[in-house]
Amino acid sequence: MQNERSRSWAWWASRWLRTWLVPGLDEDAQRTRKGRLAGALYLAADVYAACVTVQTWENEQARLPQLLIVAGVAVLGLTLLLLPWHRFRDSVLIWPVLPSAFLLNFGEGLPGVLGHYQPVYMLSLGYAGLVLRPGRTTALTALNLALLGVVAGLGRQQEHLVELVGTILFAGVIGEMIAAAIWTQKRQRSDLEQLHAGLRPLLQAQTESDAARLISELAMHVLRADGVFTMVSERPIPGFGAGDSGPPADDLVARGGAGIGADFSGVRLSVGTDPSGAAVAARSRRHLYVADALSSPLVSRQYVARVSARSLLYVPILVGDRLVGVMVIWWTRPVSDLDHFTDQVIELLSIQAGPVLERVRQVEELDRAAMTDSLTGVGNRRAFEQALQCLADDAVLVLFDLDKFKALNDSQGHPAGDRVLRAFAAALAGSVRDTDLVCRFGGDEFAVIARGDGAVARAVLERLASVWSAPEGVGFSAGYAVRQVGEAPALLNARADEALYAEKNLRRGRSPAG
Repeated sequence: MQNERSRSWAWWASRWLRTWLVPGLDEDAQRTRKGRLAGALYLAADVYAACVTVQTWENEQARLPQLLIVAGVAVLGLTLLLLPWHRFRDSVLIWPVLPSAFLLNFGEGLPGVLGHYQPVYMLSLGYAGLVLRPGRTTALTALNLALLGVVAGLGRQQEHLVELVGTILFAGVIGEMIAAAIWTQKRQRSDLEQLHAGLRPLLQAQTESDAARLISELAMHVLRADGVFTMVSERPIPGFGAGDSGPPADDLVARGGAGIGADFSGVRLSVGTDPSGAAVAARSRRHLYVADALSSPLVSRQYVARVSARSLLYVPILVGDRLVGVMVIWWTRPVSDLDHFTDQVIELLSIQAGPVLERVRQVEELDRAAMTDSLTGVGNRRAFEQALQCLADDAVLVLFDLDKFKALNDSQGHPAGDRVLRAFAAALAGSVRDTDLVCRFGGDEFAVIARGDGAVARAVLERLASVWSAPEGVGFSAGYAVRQVGEAPALLNARADEALYAEKNLRRGRSPAG
């Protein structure tokens, strides 16, 4: 029983020691761990210095300074162990390193043996590599060499000068290699954390434009680029069919971007014929890296001038072997090459981006299909009613009704009527602005919702009258109303409907609708 209790106490003591020396993985915990490690190393060096002092005890001249060094190092080590490191910034980690240089070189000024100093140099500069950024270990190495020069100038350790210089340089190189490796690992971990954090909102994107923008922002941050824009393939998705008026099957169009000069909205290129880097990457389905954008034939001079690009990367976005889009990434500084880790990050991002773009496109196509009249391709009644509920203050509503349409259906059948409906919808869509909405909300009833005044409505009617030749004897009647301040959508619709039937009765001699 007593033995189990003793083991239990030993287990709890070792656990507390591990927790105290290695408190966690966040930044504050890492800073605390490094500070406490410095304290532990100082105490270990103090034990070593005490042993050296005992070996050279017969040297009365050096005894007192050595005892002072041993006492000072002990106080410094205990202080470093007890400091609240989590309250400080990372920059304070250089302070435990600086005293070691001065204490070590001050100790060299005392009588000693070469072997007493070489291990401590290795320990000091090795710790510097663990806790400092790359480059700072080199600065500390230079400081140690300068202090060694002062010691040598005072006539001390001249017989060991070459060996000590070699030791300092070797320890400095090892420390710098350690610092570079740790810094690279930290950067890679940070990149992966950014990538994983950025994938969450990306997976929740609701529109193609939002997805393209989020992909561009994520690529820019993870790759430390100066700008990115994402081009999306307009190849029709199976099951939706773009129809005869759909975009070419090999077009790429810019949907969203981030960074310097990233507003390329609407820019379009043909994958099959365009000589640009984006088209080449799309055709090859492989990443294309351009180290020198100024001299590459794959990059237009206009593009280089616009964004000040010096290096570019084109990344195809695929779902299986099918092209979904291309990321265009650029840096305003020359980037000689991309390492293997960066290639892996790019591959991971493109793998995640492809399904997201395809999903939001399918959702948008479904939404568009639910708001589109399947016969004519213009908006349907649902789109009309939804637009009525979101009218602008300066909205104008134009309603249309086909004359003698019922007679055409009765005499020639529905196929003839369908042809007329499609022709009228196409003529009406070609008579409005890009910002206007055209809907078919009834059998032979159409509407245009626009912004403006009566002049806008009259211009639409004039353009339509000039192109509509009344095929099969089917003409049209129209009426419009301009929204009044604070007017309800239903009242606006009723006024436009009254104007339509007033016009229809006038044109038909007040006969019933045909």
